[in-house]
Amino acid sequence: MTLKVAVIGVGAMGRNHVRVYYELPGVELVGVSDLDGNAAAAATRLYSTKTFTDYRQMLNETKPDAVTIAVPTEYHHETALEVISRGIHVLIEKPIASTVEEGQAIIDAAAKAGVCLQIGHIERFNPAVIALRQQLAENALGKVYQIDARRQGPFPGRIKDVGVVVDLAVHDIDII
Repeated sequence: MTLKVAVIGVGAMGRNHVRVYYELPGVELVGVSDLDGNAAAAATRLYSTKTFTDYRQMLNETKPDAVTIAVPTEYHHETALEVISRGIHVLIEKPIASTVEEGQAIIDAAAKAGVCLQIGHIERFNPAVIALRQQLAENALGKVYQIDARRQGPFPGRIKDVGVVVDLAVHDIDII
């Protein structure tokens, strides 16, 4: 069985999802949508898939089994609710939404619709984090009394919509 997937939003993270989906065995990338049609076309230049500027049209025409939502955070709520209302499984780039209330509404809608909802907490799958969790579970490092998290590199301008804590520190909070 082939899993049909689509990507909504082809900024920095959306382009990564396009590439990975295209390369995954058992996965067919059926469509890519971005309000900027040129960005959608550029993101799929190396891949044979349809591009759209209207994600609803993409959903109607391609009938995906699952969708990645990689649009700016302020649009996660509206976009996710639309995708979920169609019974489509969804992976949302973190953070889940701009507010706790919007995030909870997405969670509730997915549960009610019976679709899988995953948030892009990629550090959970980082081999170093997995190894650390294993060592902690085996008590190989002793008790943890304090945690200090630091980010390396400059503040990315693309996350000004929700700020550094909600967009970046969420990774550190998630793995704790």
